[in-house]
Amino acid sequence: MAPSSGAPACGPTSGARLLLALEPQEGCWTEDFKAYLLRGTLSEKEEDAERVARLATTYCIQNGELYQRRPNDVSLQCISKEQGRELLADIHRGDCGHHSLSCTLMGKAFRSGLYWPTTLNDATELVRSCEACEFHAKQIHQPTQGL
Repeated sequence: MAPSSGAPACGPTSGARLLLALEPQEGCWTEDFKAYLLRGTLSEKEEDAERVARLATTYCIQNGELYQRRPNDVSLQCISKEQGRELLADIHRGDCGHHSLSCTLMGKAFRSGLYWPTTLNDATELVRSCEACEFHAKQIHQPTQGL
């Protein structure tokens, strides 16, 4: 149920969730959006206030948490950038990780029902800094031609 302050209601949430202990972070990027949606308050910086007011239409509050509404009616829970980087590292190097590319990592993070604004940049940085990916990228992956 949406709060009485006029925050938009969310659509259905994603079915798949990673079991993460999502603790609210102080000074997280989500705080500006929560403040605007719940209380209508904006940042003192004009540039930040304009950005939050413009982008707030794609976010909603559900059970006190911020969610981003996607065009396909799936709502993704917003997490901090640090939690997002940890999630990408787990997906990339974890037990079932297969050192996939940045776009694949981003898709897996979104399919798990979680969102943060710098997902693609964080995934690209992770793949570029991975020693195993760098080592295997040098190898030729085409089969040899038989005579």
